[in-house]
Amino acid sequence: MVALMICAIQRQWGAAATFAALLAGFVATDVVLWQGYLIKQQIAFSTYLDLDKEWNSNEMIKARQAVHAPGSEGWDHSRLEGILEFFEKLASMFKLSGDMPFIYQSTLGWYAAQYFLFAREHGQIKYLRDLWQDDLYEDLEDLYRFYVINEVGRGHKAQKAWEAKRLRTETKFWEQERKD
Repeated sequence: MVALMICAIQRQWGAAATFAALLAGFVATDVVLWQGYLIKQQIAFSTYLDLDKEWNSNEMIKARQAVHAPGSEGWDHSRLEGILEFFEKLASMFKLSGDMPFIYQSTLGWYAAQYFLFAREHGQIKYLRDLWQDDLYEDLEDLYRFYVINEVGRGHKAQKAWEAKRLRTETKFWEQERKD
């Protein structure tokens, strides 16, 4: 911009035209990048809304109601896998979208953290990984870590306290999941 003004003041029209074209190019590039960013956010939000609709579907509600009974050791592995795979989709979207806060700050982010914590603490994540001999739910595990860090920070003690607090609410969580 300064070079353009200096060239114009000195009446060097050829150089001024070159700098004006460069400036216009930079502005156009900024506009295109900004539009790309907005489109990326719109697609992520639209995908999030589709996931929210799936989470509240009759099929998913039935799975949530039957995946684990409060106070029991029994888990319906088929339903648990379906729920964890759903959250893996959410976590993958989060990873690909590049830290869009509405994903982990949402109700779905909260549920993802609860399901991962409870399944992990009861050995279900390890069980499914051993069963399929695969590193399942890695994106979900990354989202869980990110979620906890954003809730309480990086301190190990604070994270363990947060997990302990969540685990004290587990029975109530499963009772709520079983309601109509």
